[in-house]
Amino acid sequence: MKNSRNAIVLLGLLLGLTLPGFAAEAGVNWLTLITQHVERQSGSVPYRVVVDVPTDEVMPPPCLQRPSIAETSRPRWLGPMSLSLACERPAWRGTLTVRVRGMTQVVRSARPLNLGVRISEDDVRLVEADFANEPTGAATELAQVLGRETSRPLRENSTVALNALRVPTVIKIGDRLTVRVSGKAFEISADGVAQQAGAVGENIRVKLSDGRALNAVVMRAGLVVIEL
Repeated sequence: MKNSRNAIVLLGLLLGLTLPGFAAEAGVNWLTLITQHVERQSGSVPYRVVVDVPTDEVMPPPCLQRPSIAETSRPRWLGPMSLSLACERPAWRGTLTVRVRGMTQVVRSARPLNLGVRISEDDVRLVEADFANEPTGAATELAQVLGRETSRPLRENSTVALNALRVPTVIKIGDRLTVRVSGKAFEISADGVAQQAGAVGENIRVKLSDGRALNAVVMRAGLVVIEL
């Protein structure tokens, strides 16, 4: 009798009917349950999990009691995944193949960018993209790219990778500089000439007016520091 009842309930669920003598019951949302399962099993990941069911797959009927999910093989947490689904009421068991995507924010170019462009807010935008399709080292925050220069041309809507950027050069070879030399209890300044180009924070070679060549740290355009 119990099996007959389950069969009738299952038939009603498949047909979307409320049958006489049977109260309408809300079944589990399998897509939500599968998404939660993947999120738990994949642990802490830098993306938002999205589960898609291919159009050629048939979603299982709603489960009214004790749904369960397991992987049919060692899982890959991005891409196709085969799952074993089971339900206690109505009693049934089956498999379903889903596609798992990891969605994350990345920085994209808002227009074509030539070599040596210093990036401003008008040049880039944040978009949500499939983590698996993005290059290694893709910028995920605007703060990572604003004020930097492109080290190679970028087409419109290109993902901006950090290795495609460089810190802008503020000192060029031959620039006249103020060389600040500081020690524990003193600080003096001298004139010098840049022997190398450099960005803020970089070490460059400078030549003092007396002919000595020393290494100094770039502080800003026109100023380098030597700490003794």
